Amino acid sequence: MEGAKFRCGTGESWFSCERRTMPSHGIRSFGMTSLQTPRFRITLERQPSRHMLEQSPRYDVLVNGKKVEELTYNMRGYVGYLPTITGAKMDIGERAISAFRKEATVLNREAERLILVALHGERRIAHTWPTSDGTKVFALARDEEGTNSFHLLSRREVLEAEKLFGTREIGIGFFEPYPFTEEGPTVLFTEVDRALQAGLPDVPSRIMDAVVAERHERRIEHVCETADPMIRLVISRRIVDGADAEPEYVTRGSLDLARIRFGDAMRLSDLATEDRCPAITRDEDRAMLRRDFTWFDVDGRPAAVQEPAAKAEGELEMLAGPEDMEP
Repeated sequence: MEGAKFRCGTGESWFSCERRTMPSHGIRSFGMTSLQTPRFRITLERQPSRHMLEQSPRYDVLVNGKKVEELTYNMRGYVGYLPTITGAKMDIGERAISAFRKEATVLNREAERLILVALHGERRIAHTWPTSDGTKVFALARDEEGTNSFHLLSRREVLEAEKLFGTREIGIGFFEPYPFTEEGPTVLFTEVDRALQAGLPDVPSRIMDAVVAERHERRIEHVCETADPMIRLVISRRIVDGADAEPEYVTRGSLDLARIRFGDAMRLSDLATEDRCPAITRDEDRAMLRRDFTWFDVDGRPAAVQEPAAKAEGELEMLAGPEDMEP
């Protein structure tokens, strides 16, 4: 979808942002930079059977020579997944090894096409904003003439592309956008984006306060186990300057889900805070907290002294779903 379309408030007509030039106020662009040319090639490498009674060999799935998965023989064929360039996992079911080889060839060909689109696309991502659905981002794409278009993208795909190309300034054709619907997520702007928000009256959006906005810009540096197996203590730090480390109790469920979805790219906003404050169990963590956070009580304290727990942005939307089968 080259030009994103938004449904008007009446629900009767559509307007396209494809040739609509928006004011630049409040839009923070990544700037035009040259992309690194990545390589993505899947190969299957036969491995000897590990057990005497195992009659069929196993196959390692390699991406650029690095093992990422293993195919094993089941009852009627091989099972396992093949990775895609966008970070997804493709499961073709229980098939012969020839079927996996054929699918790997198709994925390699598609990867070559998408790399060219990403490198040479006229319209590239200029900026992204979070949404109330933690798995999606609102993206502004812009060409050299300053023409803007808006898209709803998979956050995981954007993160994988950034890792692959070394920047987010990627041709929008690399992605498969979600359609805009009336039930779609709310775009989360910051104070500097008020002019942009005013120019998009048909896009569900709101301005985040400073505290919530900072949670989206804090990476998780360390995780501590606690006496409660369902609670973890995380140490987060600002991404922009690597400063202001802070501890915070979060639910283990939200932490595990964020790890599945985003890996090391998860943010504090992906986690649901917890008002209970159990003791820290590992000696090395207790020593670190006493050293770096002298005010912190490593033995825990009653939940009554804590403020009510805050919910992660889009917590309701972050229930596990089919997308979580991807890496």
